[in-house]
Amino acid sequence: MARRHPPPKTNTVASMPEQTGVTTARTAIPHLNVGAGVRKKTTGIRQWLLVDCTGQGQLVEAGKHSVMRRTGLPARDLRILDPILSYPSTVLGRERAIVINLEHIKAIITAHEVLLLNSKDPFVAPFVEELQRRLMRRYCSIACQVGRSFNLHVYMFLAGWNGLFELGIL
Repeated sequence: MARRHPPPKTNTVASMPEQTGVTTARTAIPHLNVGAGVRKKTTGIRQWLLVDCTGQGQLVEAGKHSVMRRTGLPARDLRILDPILSYPSTVLGRERAIVINLEHIKAIITAHEVLLLNSKDPFVAPFVEELQRRLMRRYCSIACQVGRSFNLHVYMFLAGWNGLFELGIL
């Protein structure tokens, strides 16, 4: 019959008093990140060009989590936009967004806006100008149609009231 031994007691760095003189892997070699709880400290905040449905652009700084909340994308889909990782040209279609990684153009397209990385890159500037021009033209054409439609509805509404007045109903 095997004899059971209790698990060995381990001291964590946080619970050890500093005056004990115990040397651990973390204290013996300070440049090694050994042990649980030690993470690389990076902010992950990047500068994005936010182009709305009217074609207006503004630079915003956003972290990975805020972009995930805003677009509804999981973190794995944002990895293809990471400049450190090497991904081939990719277009991902998701339920609420499209993620694009085409050589210099790295973007997230939603129904209401486009988030674009590297917007100051000279290779990306023509794309940004064309995108803004097309969105502005589309917005203006929709606004004109809505304006005409609104005016037509107002005219029909007023004509209807006028017709009812002429008939003596009002």
